[in-house]
Amino acid sequence: MDLSRVDQAELLTTLHAIGEMTYFSAFLERLLRRTRAAEAFVIEWSERDGWRSSRHGRTGQSLAAALPLDALRALRAGRVYDLAEIGVRGAGKVIRSTGTLGDVWLGVRGDTPFDAADGALLAALSPHVAIASDNHARLAAMQRDLASMQLALDRAGVGWTRLDRQGERQAGMPPPASPRQRAALADDIAAGAPIAAAGQMVALPFPDGGTDASLALFRTEVKAIDRVAAFAAAFGLTVAEARMGAAIAAGASIAEAAIGLNITEQTARYYTKRLFSATGTRGQPDLVRLFWTSIAALA
Repeated sequence: MDLSRVDQAELLTTLHAIGEMTYFSAFLERLLRRTRAAEAFVIEWSERDGWRSSRHGRTGQSLAAALPLDALRALRAGRVYDLAEIGVRGAGKVIRSTGTLGDVWLGVRGDTPFDAADGALLAALSPHVAIASDNHARLAAMQRDLASMQLALDRAGVGWTRLDRQGERQAGMPPPASPRQRAALADDIAAGAPIAAAGQMVALPFPDGGTDASLALFRTEVKAIDRVAAFAAAFGLTVAEARMGAAIAAGASIAEAAIGLNITEQTARYYTKRLFSATGTRGQPDLVRLFWTSIAALA
């Protein structure tokens, strides 16, 4: 069965609507209305995400959550089954399709039997549902990757903004630079400079060009979580020794660190010698450099 123009407009456009906050929601609502069902559902399975289900129904009770998963896995892809064939009471139909990332089941249930046209509609929609499921899974993976990258940049104290050829911000964080400075960055990059600096920002050519001329980077505030614990774990230090190292890295002298940590200066010097030995550093400047280039700076 080929989808009618009405079904294409009503069902496919919502099925492939990437911007939906709850994906499949609008599609299932329209499928329910189109088939006069009590519930329409999509069940997904993949190695990465396991089982997931989406449903739209006129009652609070979900059939999708109660379907026998082993029976679903045994269904032959591309064939429409009555729910009774997999041991589920009541009227309804379900079809399995296979995507590149996993399996997808599309189904409806209701109070009255569904006819052959309803089954043919599910069969026609099933390949599109598999494609939409793959697309949503890839989009979700990309969003997780982007969130992870942003978290890493935040911990490293690096902000970013994407500038167009006029130096206007296209995406990213508000830049710490005036419009004139941003325009100067964009002009330098457009002239072929491999890197440009203005104010508190540096800019690099944007990889794929287009209307986005450059990627500008700048420093942001980093709120420490537990640098002492990270420094101690990285070099096998005691908490007291790591605190001494953090104090020196923050710019304190041995005497100032002793006061701040409420220990004697003799104890502070002992901890410092232990730090040099454990970290392989040769003096306070070397220790400071090591601290701020170690994982402690990310904690």
